This record gives sequence, C-alpha cells and structure tokens, in this order.
Amino acid sequence: MSAELWKLLEWYKDNANKSQTHLAINSNLGGKKELIDRLVEAKQHVPQLDVYTSCEALSEQAEYIRDGLNWEYWWGNVIKLNQHGINTHCMMTINALCLDSMVEFLDWVLELKREFGHNKPSFSVNILRFPSFQSPLILPDDLRNKFKGDIEKFLTTNSKWLEEMEVNQTQRLIDYLDVVKTPHAGAAEQSELQKDFKTFYSQYDKRREKDFESTFPIIGEWYRGI
Repeated sequence: MSAELWKLLEWYKDNANKSQTHLAINSNLGGKKELIDRLVEAKQHVPQLDVYTSCEALSEQAEYIRDGLNWEYWWGNVIKLNQHGINTHCMMTINALCLDSMVEFLDWVLELKREFGHNKPSFSVNILRFPSFQSPLILPDDLRNKFKGDIEKFLTTNSKWLEEMEVNQTQRLIDYLDVVKTPHAGAAEQSELQKDFKTFYSQYDKRREKDFESTFPIIGEWYRGI
C-alpha cells in the first residue's frame, strides 16, 4: 500500500467531518497483518471505505492462477474488512483455468453476502480476451458446456442474493460460453491456441514448481492430451 494512501487516511483522521468523500482503493490484500489492521483502524475516520481486490477461483487453484497469493490469508482479510464495515469488491478475471472452481468460489462469496449483506462483498465478472491462449474459449466444447451449465445452475438458484449488475454479468458469461467461438478478431485457430496454452503452463509449472494436472482435476485430462 502506497505511502500516499496513509497520508490521505491521516488527513481524514485529522479533519473529522470536513469531507463526506467516499474512498475506494485497490489492494491484493496480501500485505502484512499490521497494514491490514492499520487499514481497519482507519475506517472509523472515513465516511465510506471500499476495497477492490481480485480473485476468481478457490483455494489452491486461486494460488496457481495468481502466483504469490495465499488463499487462506486473502480470504481471511476479506472477512475481516467486512466485519469492520469496509465494503469489499471481488474483481474476477474469467480465464480458462478459473472455470474449474468458479462456482465454488462464488458459493463462498454468497456465504459472506448472507452474513453481511447482499453487496458485501460484491463481485464483477470480467472476461479475459488477451492473451487469447488463456481465454475460456480455448476449452473443448464438452468442458465449456459443463462449466456453462454449472454457472447457469448457480445463477438460477442464487439470483435473489445477487445485485442486478452481478446477475447481468454472470448471464453475459453464460451467453459468451454458449455462443462466442473466438476470443477476438484475428485470433489464431483454436488448435494453435491450445498448443500455446500447453507450452505456457508446462513452463509455468517448471519455473514456479507447480503441477497443473493435480491442481485442475476437471481440465487436467484434456490438458494432458494436448
């Protein structure tokens, strides 16, 4: 977290009731406990504090996708912020990997909504298009249809807990998986994108000491056969 942020928060503290400006910041919520606690303490001086953070999968899959993330620590901080009246917003980037546990991740988000309120946390569904070999559209039809069905079931069952924006963006993803065939105009053929996908994650495993096939059991068999 930038030193300028703390200067701003000190200004709020020293100028109580002089501003009703809401403050929104972006954080990976991976900072030291002292920094997270300091942010929580500062909330009392700010009319409204919103924290935007990023995740789109569950547990070890989230850690694989976002190298350096500690899932348990991150999730614990999301809970802590909501417990102290800080609004959190999960910015999801929908890629070929996260569909394996996206619905399970959203189930966890729903648990917090039920406890703290329908928009605490909120989430956005942002579809990745570049690099095109990481797009969800490189998955074979059977997997795309399976994940599309899982997301449809989630939306049908839980829409009453979601904000209109969340419903609309989730439905847009369902439609995208159903209809769109290429990540963007000029993208390579799917077979070429799948080869790039395999090459990239083979190297990623070696360089980061990870294991794609054991981390993503649903798509691991397809990955092995590329």
